[in-house]
Amino acid sequence: MGFVPVLIFGIDANEATIGFARLAIGSFGIALLMMARREFRQISRRELFWLASLGIMFAVHWYLYFWSIKRAGAALAAIAVCTFGIHLLLVNRVAYGDTIRRIDLCAVAIAIGGVIIATPFHADSFEQGIGFIVGVFSGFLYACLPPINRQIAHLPTNFRALGQFGFGFIGFLFLWPLTEWQTLQQHDWYGLLALGVVCTIGAHTLWNKVSTELPGNLTAVISYLYIPLAMLLSALFLDEAITWQMVAGATLIITANLLVALTPKAKSALSDP
Repeated sequence: MGFVPVLIFGIDANEATIGFARLAIGSFGIALLMMARREFRQISRRELFWLASLGIMFAVHWYLYFWSIKRAGAALAAIAVCTFGIHLLLVNRVAYGDTIRRIDLCAVAIAIGGVIIATPFHADSFEQGIGFIVGVFSGFLYACLPPINRQIAHLPTNFRALGQFGFGFIGFLFLWPLTEWQTLQQHDWYGLLALGVVCTIGAHTLWNKVSTELPGNLTAVISYLYIPLAMLLSALFLDEAITWQMVAGATLIITANLLVALTPKAKSALSDP
């Protein structure tokens, strides 16, 4: 998945074209897999509503993330979207009334500091800065997906994946006038194919399996490897300059997220009596 921002930045296809292609391939691939396993079943109106909500939210998140990558660059956009762990803390507070401890407030403060350091707002990189901020908002939308998933947690993983990709694809149908198929070169088609097959069907399917079978704390650690991997790959394949601000900001954001994910005992110790 670390290749995702690198491939998106490296091809000339725009955000609408990339999203349409990835979701078309992803929906078709998951549907074939479910047909082979005979996993289709009837669903209620309530389940359909939450699947549709999941897909549309996912489509908006993807579009903004792709937009962020094109403006901010692969490494910066990856740093921005990985603020989702802190957003999730706040989303769960609103959605479920989860208690926010002092350790969580410290994590939020550290993450905000990381965002401020990493945001490149100066005269020759204003567009990068806007792209980074949009990436942070995309991370917030990504954090809104788990509470929706919780409403349909009883459905099989592939069923939820099909709902996410399928309704996301329907969302991107409204962006069809913005797609740019005629201008694509051969390397762009290869990039779209890799994004659809390897990064959407392959990586997302593997991640669903990992996140289902491994402890949550371990998957949290694995998920934040996305940032250094994306930074390394963008430097190797895109010749992006990795600045000290990016490294410092990414370090603070990762630290904040891991502070929330890996310190349940610390939460208990620091909580009010």
